[in-house]
Amino acid sequence: MHGSISLPGGFAVSNTNDDGTVYLSPSRLATYADCQRKFDHDYVKDVSTPDQNRLYLNQGLAYHETIEAVCEATDPDDDADVIYHRAMDAFDEKWEANLDPDEYETRAHQDYQRAENRAAIEAFFDPEGGDGIRHARRSVATEKWLEAVHDGLGLHGYADNVLRTEDGLHIIDYKRRLSGIITSYTAKYLEEHLNGETHEPGRVKNAFQTATYIEGVKQSDLYEEGMDVRFSFYALFYETTAESTPDGFEISVRGRPRETTGVYDEYYDTIWGLIETAHEGITSGAHSPDPFELINEEACSDCDYREMCPEYLAEEVRR
Repeated sequence: MHGSISLPGGFAVSNTNDDGTVYLSPSRLATYADCQRKFDHDYVKDVSTPDQNRLYLNQGLAYHETIEAVCEATDPDDDADVIYHRAMDAFDEKWEANLDPDEYETRAHQDYQRAENRAAIEAFFDPEGGDGIRHARRSVATEKWLEAVHDGLGLHGYADNVLRTEDGLHIIDYKRRLSGIITSYTAKYLEEHLNGETHEPGRVKNAFQTATYIEGVKQSDLYEEGMDVRFSFYALFYETTAESTPDGFEISVRGRPRETTGVYDEYYDTIWGLIETAHEGITSGAHSPDPFELINEEACSDCDYREMCPEYLAEEVRR
């Protein structure tokens, strides 16, 4: 049974269980790992800022909802052509529902981005081997709410898609691109972030997502003892090319997955150290940026809250 509590500093948590376990999402944990003061402004004080990414958020809703609709309607033995046409119909519907022409400065921009997103769905659900055909046939849950508890630390979030494989379950998180997504080569920065030597909130967030969904599936009704559980990010727009034609342009898009299960296994202790640091900082109400010199150098210039941040303003005065 879940309830609601207020944490120090006025931050309300609506998802707690009877023993007081606090559940936090990867996004909240990652915001705190980026900057404690940013978390304070965003989640505690709930300060609104101009949303400059609304256009791309709405595009994300269009292709996420398209994939969800197709997977929910598909049976394992459905013909690939049927799945493809189902996807294209769903895309037309979801694009219309989520995108407003007024969001675009020009009609040409609107036409291009619709064509680009449509090309991504076409490639993903290509009857001749698109990954989306396999995802739809193997999907056992979309937008699956998952919760996990590890050493008293609660995590929760929605998984975009969960696939049934020969060996177990494979969780998929759909992204636009893979730029900045953690790899086995960049996972070393997790330890440096934990030790305050570098600032890597993006890759730390990837680690939080991987942990939340792997452990969440293992503690869900989908899991059976002995199942192999994997997690991947999937970039629908991994590679995009556009060529001019006599009638306008032709867009080609290719998707690509990046599995982070191996990173989670190799850096398990580091990842849970990062989760514990952020989780305990949030629940204790500690909002002073630390280490501030590094945060100021790496994060302040892009922060929407810097003009109201006491640490940033004090540093500007000092300079």
